[in-house]
Amino acid sequence: MIFIKKIIFFLILKLFFFYSVIALANQSTHKIEILVNDNIITNYDIAQHFAINSILDNISVNAENGDILYNKTVNELIDMKLQQAKINDYNIKIEKENIEYYEDYFFQSKQLNKDRVYEVIKNNNLDIGVLKDKINTSIAWEQLTAGLFLHTISVSEVEVDELLKNDETLSVELAKRIITNKQVQLKSDKYLRDLRAEANIEKR
Repeated sequence: MIFIKKIIFFLILKLFFFYSVIALANQSTHKIEILVNDNIITNYDIAQHFAINSILDNISVNAENGDILYNKTVNELIDMKLQQAKINDYNIKIEKENIEYYEDYFFQSKQLNKDRVYEVIKNNNLDIGVLKDKINTSIAWEQLTAGLFLHTISVSEVEVDELLKNDETLSVELAKRIITNKQVQLKSDKYLRDLRAEANIEKR
């Protein structure tokens, strides 16, 4: 269960001013901070994602971790822009009737209370559309990389036996699925690293 007090959000906003890097999360001006190929990341994007990430991760921002969390947010946004470009290239679509199912899956996978997260975001005047975009990108990227790499995966009996030795509660079928998912994730991570290495990333 997430429990974030408003004082944490105000602390986040103070840190934005302290580091003189990003503006208030709900400001109206959008200054370009980073170009990722032809896609822009603004100070508004960074501020929104910074605040929403702190809620999702249930992290209290302070002077010690502020820089780390800021850099993590920027890197995640760069990756997200690269992912969205490829999602568009492959025309990956999430059907409207499946959106709620995927949202529930996103929150369950992170062991978060969906209603509580939405409540905190609303109470702090954050943009719920930013969170939905984050979720949709995550789901669409999983679908894309599964389509690209699933047929390249082979699971050996040795790998299955080793996993079953470590966890006797698993069935053979579930063990194969776990190993397959891990291999797809490894290929997905490498694919994203390669996209980043080839990208033109310019910080303003």
